[in-house]
Amino acid sequence: MAGVSENLRSLGEYSSKMAEGDYDAVYDYWSDDFFSHVTERVNPAAVGTDVRGEERKFWEQGKQAFADFKFSVNLVLESGDIIVSNWTITGKHTEGSYYGVPPSGNDIVINGTGIVRMRDGKVVEHWGGPHCANGIGLEGVVHR
Repeated sequence: MAGVSENLRSLGEYSSKMAEGDYDAVYDYWSDDFFSHVTERVNPAAVGTDVRGEERKFWEQGKQAFADFKFSVNLVLESGDIIVSNWTITGKHTEGSYYGVPPSGNDIVINGTGIVRMRDGKVVEHWGGPHCANGIGLEGVVHR
């Protein structure tokens, strides 16, 4: 892709693979020394551990829970080794539980903003996250 940096190309490949169900891609595209700046807020017990499995779980549960699962990127900004993206997941919550929330039958919209630092084509740091953590708000009608 002409005009696209190596970091953007790599992050795009990662997102595409995860959206297609290749959940082990997190281990190919996130560095072994990956560090999440949100782990303490989201799961204090996981600080200092390899949290790539949690990213895998986020994607896998979404694909299993939401019929017509669709991941889209709304905005991408890049400066040096930092990439900021705003993204959205949509679907119908009919297929299974999502973070313990049983299927509601509702259309859902989960959006988030991620900030990552890249090194050698891999994600090494992350700030941000979904605006619908651990199923909060999934029982409602449509979330925007």
